[in-house]
Amino acid sequence: MRVLHVLAGLAPSGAERMLEVVAPLATADGVRATILSTGEDGIGPFAPRLAAAGYALHHIPFRRDIAFLRHLAVWLRRERFDVVHIHCERASFWIAASAWAAGTRRIVRTFHAIFAFQGPLRWRRGLQRAVLRHLFGVTGTAHSASVIANEARLFANPVHFVPAWIDPCFQPPSIAERAQARQRFGLGPDTVALICVGSCMAVKNHTSLIEAVARLAGQGHDLLLLHAGTGPLEGAEQEAATALGIADRVRFLGPIDDVRGLLQAGDLFAMPSLREGLGIAALEALACGLPALFTETDGLRDMRGLGPVARWTGPDAGAIADGLADLLAIPAAERWAQAATAAGTTQQRHGAAAAWAILRRLYTTRPSST
Repeated sequence: MRVLHVLAGLAPSGAERMLEVVAPLATADGVRATILSTGEDGIGPFAPRLAAAGYALHHIPFRRDIAFLRHLAVWLRRERFDVVHIHCERASFWIAASAWAAGTRRIVRTFHAIFAFQGPLRWRRGLQRAVLRHLFGVTGTAHSASVIANEARLFANPVHFVPAWIDPCFQPPSIAERAQARQRFGLGPDTVALICVGSCMAVKNHTSLIEAVARLAGQGHDLLLLHAGTGPLEGAEQEAATALGIADRVRFLGPIDDVRGLLQAGDLFAMPSLREGLGIAALEALACGLPALFTETDGLRDMRGLGPVARWTGPDAGAIADGLADLLAIPAAERWAQAATAAGTTQQRHGAAAAWAILRRLYTTRPSST
């Protein structure tokens, strides 16, 4: 069975990391998988990792013109995939229509984010979702209850739940592993390492987290924020740390390959997003046994059953600082003992095998169109 996954530029985000993890299971079931990147500025920095996982890669840069669709249609007709699995919102309607026209009758669309469209765009996307579902038999999936509820509320679009999955390598470190990880990142024995993993974008709300660190530093906490990721607001975030006088307490690591090592070096994890589909980095942090702070928002609320040592706060700097201070007030031994329980629960609920069983069924069951 030939399966095509369609994404935007290949970045180290949740969809790409899940595809990397599930690749051995798909291959063992006889799936020959290809990934199509529609990145405008190149195939994307995560491409080598996906190629190493066994995916064939192809790149058709997205353009807002008929040439993009023509190029896509010609390629799809030549390749004749059994399944097309679309992971991007941009141009998803036209990609699915092109796949159908090329002869593919199993089309899956995963909604990875909460799309809060309003006005005419909301109605247009709702109409497109209905056409794809009824005319082309497209099956919708999502990894969180929040995304499923949003699709139903805004677009009357029924979506199947497929649990998100993470690499089993994300687990609490041994004493030796933790010591080695902290040494790699230059962390002293008394430094409290706060980990943040995510792109530097407005929706990630990193500036409020940086302001919260400044407040806690003013209260005498020896806190160091280690931020993995990059993006358009990285410079502005660095400027914010400097303006607040805590440039030495915020370390911008850029994109890193060893996310597991970073999490295993940490003491706390924070995801202060204004909106999330779910947050794969958050699942990885919980699986590593890190006490965590989340904002009280769609997507991150879905973590509630996983984190006994977690706090949900408002998105402003004051609320985030209070939540972190509350976590820091718990004795370290108690924090770690409780977080180990959360780690086991996260690993049990978010293994790849159960999710792949659902996807395999969707891939091999031909939907009926109406």
